[in-house]
Amino acid sequence: MSQAQRDNKAFETKVSNLINATRHLEVSQILLLRRLTMADPESLKWASLRELDVVFAVILGKALERVGVDALRDARAKHFTPLLPLDAAHRDEDLRVLSAVTEPLLGPAPPPINEHEAILAKLLAMRPAAVKPPTLRSISSIKEPPPLFAAQLGPDSERMMPGEINRMRLDCDDKAFSDFDTLFDDAICSYSRKVLGLLQVKGDVKPGRRPFPLAPEFALCYEEVLRRFVLPPMRASRHIQQLGLNHNWAEVGGGKLIEIIQGGEVNNPVLHNWDNRWNAFRTLKGKKPKAEDDPWPLFREDATKSGYVPPDEDGVRLMQDIIRFETDSIAKAWRELNQLYDQEFHPNARQEQAREGAFRDGLMKWISKLPEGIGELLAVKCYFLLERIDATYMRRLLTNFGRSDNDRRRNAPQLFEFVHSIGE
Repeated sequence: MSQAQRDNKAFETKVSNLINATRHLEVSQILLLRRLTMADPESLKWASLRELDVVFAVILGKALERVGVDALRDARAKHFTPLLPLDAAHRDEDLRVLSAVTEPLLGPAPPPINEHEAILAKLLAMRPAAVKPPTLRSISSIKEPPPLFAAQLGPDSERMMPGEINRMRLDCDDKAFSDFDTLFDDAICSYSRKVLGLLQVKGDVKPGRRPFPLAPEFALCYEEVLRRFVLPPMRASRHIQQLGLNHNWAEVGGGKLIEIIQGGEVNNPVLHNWDNRWNAFRTLKGKKPKAEDDPWPLFREDATKSGYVPPDEDGVRLMQDIIRFETDSIAKAWRELNQLYDQEFHPNARQEQAREGAFRDGLMKWISKLPEGIGELLAVKCYFLLERIDATYMRRLLTNFGRSDNDRRRNAPQLFEFVHSIGE
C-alpha cells in the first residue's frame, strides 16, 4: 500500500469515527467540538482545515435536520441563541458556521423588518368582515409526462409556462426557432460559452501557460468537440427525442433546456446521455478508441497552436461539469474577489482599507464554496489579471491547503499544478 493510500485510509477512518461519535450530540456540543478539533495540532496531521470544515458542515447538517425545520426557523429568528454554546468568545464564528449550514435547509434569512414595514404588513393582513366566497373555476387536467421526465418537470403547479421575466435567457434565444435539434445544440453550446467566458484570461500578461479553461481559444475548441463528438449521439437517444416533444420549444427557448439540466441529477435525461458521452472519451487500457470517441487529437492540436495547457483525461470531469456550473455564483465570486483586492491593495478615497489577508481569505472562501476546481481557477485568473498577485503570492496561497505536497495536491489539484508550472 502506497503512502497516499495509507493517508486516505487514515482519513476515512478518522472521519468515520468522528461521525459516529457525534451522532447523538446536540448542535451546541458539535460546534464546541468543531472549534477544539480545528485548533488541535494532532487533527491537522490527518486532515486540512478545509477538509475539517467540510466534515463538520456535514455533521452539523445532520444534527440540524434532527432539530426539525420549524424549530430551526424559530432558532434563526432568535439569532440561533438556543443552539449556540454558552461560550460567548467565539459567538461570531459559531453564528457564521450555523448560518452557512442552515441556509440550504431553510433558504436565505429574510431581511429585518423595520417599524414602518411591520405596520404596513399588519394593515395588509387585515381582511373585511365578510369575505365573498371564491368563484369556482374548472381547471383543465395537465397531461402527465413519461415517468423519466417527471422529476425534471416538478409538481403540477410548476409545469405551467413561466413568465418571460423568470426564464433563463441565452444568446441563442435571439435566433428564430427552426427545430429542436438545432435549439438543443445551440443552447448547450451557448451556456458553455457563458461559463467559460467567466473564467477566461485574454493575452499573456504574466509568465506561465494558462490552464485550458482560462484560454479563450479552448472555448472554441470545446464547442467544436461538443458539436462533433458529444451532441449528435445524444440527440439520437430516444429520451432526448421524447424531450423534444414535451414542450413548445419555440415559446420556452433554450433557457428551459438549461433549467432541466440543472434541475437535478435523478432521472435527468440530458445529464444521463451527456455523462455517457464524456465517459466514452476515457481511454481503456490496451484498446484504441473509435474515431467518434476520440476528441483528444483535436484538443492537443489546438492547445499546441494556442499555447495553453491541454486537457487530458484527468480534465474530463471538469469539462463534463461545465453545463452543471451556475454562472451567477461564478460571476458573484469574481466580483467579490475584485472588490477585496481593491480594498486591500488599492483602496480609493471613499473606501476604508481592508485588513491584511482579506483578499486571501476571500480566495479561500470561494475555493471552498464553489464546485471543485472552479475557485482554484479563479485564483489562477487573479494571478494573470491582478498586478499584486505574483508567483510568490500564489506559492503562499498554496501552503494553506496542507503541510506536504501530497496534501496540497489532494486538496487543491488545479492550484498545485499551476503553481509548480510557473516555478520560482
